[in-house]
Amino acid sequence: MAKYDFIKKVVRERLDRGIGIDPQVYDVLAKDLELKLEPVLRKATEYVLRENRDTLLAGDVVKGINFTAGKKSPRILIAHVTAGAGHQRAAEALGKVYQELYPDANVKLVDTLDYINTVYKKVYSNTYLALVKHTPRLWGYFYERFDKEEDRLEDKIRQGMESLQAGDFRDFLDDFSPDVVICTHFLPMELISRWKKKRKSSLPLYAVVTDFALHTFWIVEEVDAYFVGNDDVARELQTRGAKVKDIYQTGIPVEPVFANLPLQGEIRDKLGLAKDLPTILIMGGGYGMGDMASLVRSFKQASLKMQLLVVCGRNEALQQELSQIATSLPMPYKIYGFVSNVHELMRASDLVITKPGGLSSSEALAANTPMMIINPIPGQEQRNSDYLLENGAATILHQIPDAAYYVEKLLRNQERLAHMIQQTRRIGRKDAAYDIVRKAMELARLDTEPEGLVM
Repeated sequence: MAKYDFIKKVVRERLDRGIGIDPQVYDVLAKDLELKLEPVLRKATEYVLRENRDTLLAGDVVKGINFTAGKKSPRILIAHVTAGAGHQRAAEALGKVYQELYPDANVKLVDTLDYINTVYKKVYSNTYLALVKHTPRLWGYFYERFDKEEDRLEDKIRQGMESLQAGDFRDFLDDFSPDVVICTHFLPMELISRWKKKRKSSLPLYAVVTDFALHTFWIVEEVDAYFVGNDDVARELQTRGAKVKDIYQTGIPVEPVFANLPLQGEIRDKLGLAKDLPTILIMGGGYGMGDMASLVRSFKQASLKMQLLVVCGRNEALQQELSQIATSLPMPYKIYGFVSNVHELMRASDLVITKPGGLSSSEALAANTPMMIINPIPGQEQRNSDYLLENGAATILHQIPDAAYYVEKLLRNQERLAHMIQQTRRIGRKDAAYDIVRKAMELARLDTEPEGLVM
């Protein structure tokens, strides 16, 4: 190709055909293009060298263009896995905070399983869901079995299978070329750890532990910082061999809307609820919830005045069944399907009956709503339950058909209920997502002055 062929082509396509062109025009444009390309390519080359690669990628050039144009658009990858909803919800909460504080950032939320072999994806996700739904004790056995330091053979097998099946994910990392990676599940952590080792990369990799207890799967090499829900997890990371010095006790990230909830009375007005009645929220519809029909039916025998809110999620059959049962309840009630205002329902309530998932528990704590725990799955939910009970923010319901009796017993003990509320305020972290995003940007040296700071 002749020296100015490309420039000539562009000029002719954009200039009126009736206008002549002095040959020196091409010299001027070529010189200008050269001057503009030089800093872009220099910056793009820095990204290549930083990652110890030998190939210039399109993503490097895009970042170089943005940097030299003064846009400074950091590329943020938030990686999760949909085996259980909590990991995804934590990732989504972080993504929303990025949109608020760093609107110019190029943020991608990625389900790692979307980049893994289809068969392996089904095995990975469906096995977990089947175990917790049908054989929770077996899941608990595997959870405890693989949490032992000496059981590294199974760990290596799992890592090997993931490595063989995750080529598309590694290609995605090369193409997107992120400035920061935040993981809310250990699977992408391991894949990125091996990616970093292979390329001798210094890419900042941060882990957000989404339960109140640590499992050995979260201990991964090449992680630069951990964000955890409490000091127990921080200590376990240190004593169990995590090779990282930066561990931050931020709490588990919840939706940013939890950071500034209205007063309880205001939300009750908005939802059409009685202001003066104790309000009980039952969160159901998920796996392992137990006999929801018996739970709701127990309130037929309630003697205290109260109002009942029941969330069934996407379980339409359950919603229909409970709606029929509720017609005989001696109290006001609302039966919901899937809702997008869990924050309001929790804030409006005096007690939430729920399973102790890391995210749902963190949301209740952020809303300052005590919990009555039901059917914790052996493993991470049991450990979450232990943490909540030890800290006085929850009680546990063992006899589902007697739920109303234990709810009334708690409501009559106002001193205990007030103490539980106080404990939710003590251990709740409504600003966790904001704290994680700010600290991640600071650690990666990408912390330009953010917008919309929460005071």
